[in-house]
Amino acid sequence: MAKNNDFKVSLLAGVGGMLEFYDFILYILFSDQIGHVFFSDIQSPALKQFIVISVFSVAYLIRPIGGIFVGWMGDCIGRKRSFSFTIMLMGVCVFLMGVMPGYHQIGLLAPFLFVFLRLVQGFALGGELPGAIVFVYESVQSRGKALGILFSMVFFGFLLGDMMSIVLRALFGSYAWRAAFISGALVAIVGYYIRQRLEETPLFSALEEKNKFPLLVLVKQHGWHVIGAVFAVVVVAFNGVVISLYLPKYLISHVGYTRNTIDWIFLITAFINILVVYLSSAATDRVNYIKLYRVMCVALVVLSYPVFVLMSLKSTIILFFSLIVIAVIVSVVSGLFMRIICDAFSTDVRFSGVAVGYNFAFALVGGFIPMVSEMLIQHA
Repeated sequence: MAKNNDFKVSLLAGVGGMLEFYDFILYILFSDQIGHVFFSDIQSPALKQFIVISVFSVAYLIRPIGGIFVGWMGDCIGRKRSFSFTIMLMGVCVFLMGVMPGYHQIGLLAPFLFVFLRLVQGFALGGELPGAIVFVYESVQSRGKALGILFSMVFFGFLLGDMMSIVLRALFGSYAWRAAFISGALVAIVGYYIRQRLEETPLFSALEEKNKFPLLVLVKQHGWHVIGAVFAVVVVAFNGVVISLYLPKYLISHVGYTRNTIDWIFLITAFINILVVYLSSAATDRVNYIKLYRVMCVALVVLSYPVFVLMSLKSTIILFFSLIVIAVIVSVVSGLFMRIICDAFSTDVRFSGVAVGYNFAFALVGGFIPMVSEMLIQHA
């Protein structure tokens, strides 16, 4: 096989990341239908809402464990094998969730099995994007542009989910969630095939001795770097979890916007996200990306509360422009963080370091923020 080139690596790794994130977000996009199928015996709407959000969050809490395991695979036996494994595991889980019977058929076993599969899905995702980021970082010359293509395609996974949600609801009605999950399994097969067309990274191949216990090395030699990576990814997690996934549900359930309005506004915002992520990542080949990251974080802290207040005014125009402001800020950060966390670790522990830092950040945000937000809203 020919040697990896920048565009090929970023495109093929990015397609896999896009497909896997599409699979993962299906739950929140179809949470209303899934809640009806698996939690229909719960009479309290507030309790049902909280349980649905908890099932979404629990997959994030398991991700650090998946990140540690898949990170060990990546540093010990290879980057390529590890993230081929994750996409197949995701595909199996999403298929089983799509075809399994609901509460009315098998009772309490249905929600328990669904939650179990959701946990396995989160375990697999713990190694997915960290693996893709490390693979691209170690395989290309123009890292900014290549990582920009990768993460733009990951964002396209969110966009693909939004578009499929609209189409499948129109075609299949109450069975739209099953059609989405089954199609997601087919998509995972395509992703696996794509991953097989990549070669191992030159930096990993050049290592004379592979690290059999990368986690121990991280703890002893890179502890502060891991903590720094967690904080660097927290803002990205805020974008992926709170803005892209939880916020639409909040605006529909609690503010009173219609699903059609939210779907189209977030569809437009997603296109802007993709463009800004690519441009900001490509800029890291030329600018001081650490300083730019700090500026964007300060802007996010200053503007988050005013933007949230504006979004609650029930004005579609104000909502749209408020989302654009916050989306541009977090998209710039999303384009910068990959270089920052990959630079922090040496090749022998890079996969584990990126996976641990990335997944602990997402566990903190995705595992607790939606549940805490829902509790605060219910008791407001």
